[in-house]
Amino acid sequence: MASLKRVTHKNGRVVYRIVISLGYDKDGRKRTRSLTYSVDQSASPRQQEREALKYAMGLEDRIKYGHDPGAVNLSFEEFAHKWLEAAKESLAYGTYVGYEQLLRSRILPYFKAYEINLIGAADIEAFYKTLSREYAPGTIRRCANVLNGIFGAAQRWNLIPENPCQYARKPKKLQETAKLKYFTPAQSLIFLKSLNMSYEVRYRKRSPKHRSGQPDEAFEAGTYNRVSTVPMQYRVFYALSIFCGFRKGETLALQWSDIDFKKREIFISKAVGKTEHGFDLKEPKNQVSIRKVPFSDSLLKLLTEYKEEYDRYRKELGSEWRGEDHLFIRRDGSRMGQCTTYQYFVSHLRRYNRWVEEHPELAAAEGIAPLPQIPLHGLRHSCATLLNYLDVNIIDISKYLGHASCSTTMNIYAHSFEEQKRIASEKLNDFISSSI
Repeated sequence: MASLKRVTHKNGRVVYRIVISLGYDKDGRKRTRSLTYSVDQSASPRQQEREALKYAMGLEDRIKYGHDPGAVNLSFEEFAHKWLEAAKESLAYGTYVGYEQLLRSRILPYFKAYEINLIGAADIEAFYKTLSREYAPGTIRRCANVLNGIFGAAQRWNLIPENPCQYARKPKKLQETAKLKYFTPAQSLIFLKSLNMSYEVRYRKRSPKHRSGQPDEAFEAGTYNRVSTVPMQYRVFYALSIFCGFRKGETLALQWSDIDFKKREIFISKAVGKTEHGFDLKEPKNQVSIRKVPFSDSLLKLLTEYKEEYDRYRKELGSEWRGEDHLFIRRDGSRMGQCTTYQYFVSHLRRYNRWVEEHPELAAAEGIAPLPQIPLHGLRHSCATLLNYLDVNIIDISKYLGHASCSTTMNIYAHSFEEQKRIASEKLNDFISSSI
C-alpha cells in the first residue's frame, strides 16, 4: 500500500509525497519509489487527499501489470520531444514546424521543471491563465492542442492514468467558438458580379529621370486616373474558391492537366504548402482531400476563355517562359506566389466597397451593396454555406470539400448552418399549416 504525506509549501501550494513499494531486490532489500504529486489547489483538503490516493493506487496497479517504474520520473520536456519526433511522420511539415515552435517558445519554458506524471488539470489551467494575459485566443488554442496531443500519447503509452487536459478549464475567451467569416449566398453573388466590374483607379505620378539619374526638375507632381478591370486569372481563382470550395493551396497547385473539360471535372491531387524546401508542392491535407470535383457550365466558359488567353500569353513569351503549366502564374509563367491572391483579394474588396460608397445610386440600380472584409479562406466557407443553402446534404458537402468526415464539416460549419435550421422550421410550419 502506498503511503501519502501532505506537504504545504511557503507559497501555500499543496502537494503530496507518495512512497510506493516496489517489492524486494535479489539481496532482500526493500525497493521503493518516492514522488511528489500536485493536487487541485482549489479543492478541499479531503478532496485533495482522495485525489492523491486515487493517483497512488492507480500507479501501483500499473506497476503491478508491467509499467516501468523508471518512467515515473520522466520529465515533461523529455517526453514532449519524444512525442513530437514520433508524431512527425503523421503531421504536415507546416504543422510540425508550428508545434515545434510552440513547444520551444511557449510550453517548455513553463513546464520544463515538471515530471510528466505530476502535471494535473490545475497546472494546465494555470498555464492557460498566463497565456491569456499576453496571447490571442488562436495561440492559446494551438497550445491546448499540442498539450492534449502530448498527454493523450502519455496516457496511451501507460505513463499517466488519464489525460489532465480533459479536465482543465480553458479561459473564457477560448471557450467561445471563433466566428467564421464568409459571404452569405446573396453576398457571394454580389462578389462574383464585382469581379466583372470596371473600376477607376487613382495612381500617383512618378518623376521621370534624366540619363544622369537625376529627377526631372520640370516634373509636375500629381495623380491620374485609369480604368482597371480584374485580371482573368484572379477571376478564375476566386470563382473556383466559391464554386468548388478549394483550399488556397489546392487551387495554387492546379495544372491544366488536372482539368477535364469534357467531363467537366477538376482533379485535386496536390497542394502548395510549407515544406522543408520552402513553399512547394506537397500532398493534400488528408487522403480524402484527393478528389474529383465537377464544375458548372459557367465555370466551363470561364476556364475555356482563360485557357485561350493563357496560351496566347505563353506563345508571346516564347523562350522566356519559365512555367510548368500551372493555372495561376507570375509574369514569367512560373507558379504564382503564396500571398499574391490574398493581397489582391483584400485590395479588390476595398476598391469595390469604395466604388459602392461613391456611386450609391448606380449600386442600388445594379442591386449590389458593400461586402464585408473576410479572409481569403472565407471563400471556401462561403461555398459550404451556399451548398447548405441549396439543400445539399451534409455527406455530399463533406465529400465536395474534401473533409476527413462529416463530423469535421459539422464542427466547422455548425454556426453558419444555424440560419438553415430556421428555414427548415419555416418549411415544416408551412407544410403542417397547409395540411390542416
